[in-house]
Amino acid sequence: MRTRNAVVNRGGSVYRDKQECLDHLDLMRRSKLPLHGIEIVMLTENSAETNHYKTVWFKAQTKVYDKAATFIKEQMVGVWNYAEIKI
Repeated sequence: MRTRNAVVNRGGSVYRDKQECLDHLDLMRRSKLPLHGIEIVMLTENSAETNHYKTVWFKAQTKVYDKAATFIKEQMVGVWNYAEIKI
């Protein structure tokens, strides 16, 4: 049986599963770190695939963590099971 990793490092990018993303957002909120974007991906053997519907960029930091958490909860479904948080 194949195990699922909560965090995957590939080519200098860090991809987190849904729960790990939400936990990381909470840590960022408490540390008051800026959040610039989120890219939700489908990991394959050799790459991370995405499309423009699975990427969001934030222009302002107003309620950014709440907006990010909502985006993750709504968009991370099915094969779209990892995300890269852009800081």
